[in-house]
Amino acid sequence: MIKRYSIFLLLFLILSCKSKEEKMFFDFDNVEYYSLNKSKEEEMGENNSKSIDNGIFDKIFFDNYPEKVNNAIFYKTINSNGFSKFELSQKDIEYLRDDIFLEKSSLNMFENAYACAPEYRDVLIFKKNKEISGIAKICLSCRQFYMISSKREIQTENFGTEQEYIFLENLFQKYKKAKN
Repeated sequence: MIKRYSIFLLLFLILSCKSKEEKMFFDFDNVEYYSLNKSKEEEMGENNSKSIDNGIFDKIFFDNYPEKVNNAIFYKTINSNGFSKFELSQKDIEYLRDDIFLEKSSLNMFENAYACAPEYRDVLIFKKNKEISGIAKICLSCRQFYMISSKREIQTENFGTEQEYIFLENLFQKYKKAKN
């Protein structure tokens, strides 16, 4: 009888475990990092105070936009002179894949309370075989994010630990410093 329950329990555990690939938010082999240029951010701030609409830049900076990963207008805009583009190293890509952008179980039972509206200065574009597979927009100042994936609906409720934001902040700074 115990043997039967042990086999059932083992089978249940095997079937309930997701593979690492199923837990990944995005299927990717390349990551592009885009950082909003300080001059563009200042221009947007000035225009905003004068009630001048910046269109797509405002949507990227303030909103949960784009709604689909293959949005040509979004991609054209972040490849304009308002953003700096960086190609992440293979080591950094592996760390993002293995430790950051994964569904995780957590005992976190408290909702995050945000004191500000997000300002998405940092955007990661995830690609698989040169095709966009996901987008992550990150606001480091208020610890908010917006993610979309072509893979499936992703479960991001346990994303955004303090350690993850610290890692991302250090990663972004590393690439910005290398540019200067």
